[in-house]
Amino acid sequence: MWEPTPSGSALQVEGLGVQRGERWILRDLSFEVAPGEALGIVGTSGAGKTTLAWAILGLLPLSAGSIHLMGLPWSSMDEAQRRPHRPLMQAVFQDPTASLPPHRTGWQILEEPLAIHHRGDERQRRDAAILMAERVKFPLAALEQKPHQWSNGLAQRLCLGRALMLTPRLLVLDEPLSALDPTLGSHLLKLLLDLRDGGTTLLFISHQISSVRRLCDRQILIAPDQAAQG
Repeated sequence: MWEPTPSGSALQVEGLGVQRGERWILRDLSFEVAPGEALGIVGTSGAGKTTLAWAILGLLPLSAGSIHLMGLPWSSMDEAQRRPHRPLMQAVFQDPTASLPPHRTGWQILEEPLAIHHRGDERQRRDAAILMAERVKFPLAALEQKPHQWSNGLAQRLCLGRALMLTPRLLVLDEPLSALDPTLGSHLLKLLLDLRDGGTTLLFISHQISSVRRLCDRQILIAPDQAAQG
């Protein structure tokens, strides 16, 4: 099994490229995220922001370049090698309802990551779910329900709670506020600010410049014509 090596970066992306057919979606993209840093990735729709998120998460193969996670050669590892290290990096996506299993209750959704990675017994997992629901301000009574019974705001809070159950060192956030109205988006942004202030490393992908400026220590721009420019 791969072991993390000492690294000054939580995430290191070097010369990343993703190609579909003859078209480059992303090309020659390089950046680093320091431990505890919140980095904003901004760009208009179609610029490749979600493609970048999927590539970093290891859900999409690279056509060029490399990704290192906490010193691990993430992009060159196969899924069997990545699996023990997946708790290091978790994600929250734009559409909370589509991101949640529709047949499971809130309790099951929060407890499942712990069960998959063999953390704690049933009682310990239930206690951890209670603490997480309180942390992300999700009503305990609603944990008896299933995703279709929740508002977008509640569903996205549970998505965040699920991502945090494994205590990740890096949280990838792909347009997590876009499906929410301004009030609900503001509430979730406050939770993310608390995470940042608590030392969680954040990669915040968004087209909402005001949210990026409020949350992130710095930002980089992905331009729609970046692939053509190389």
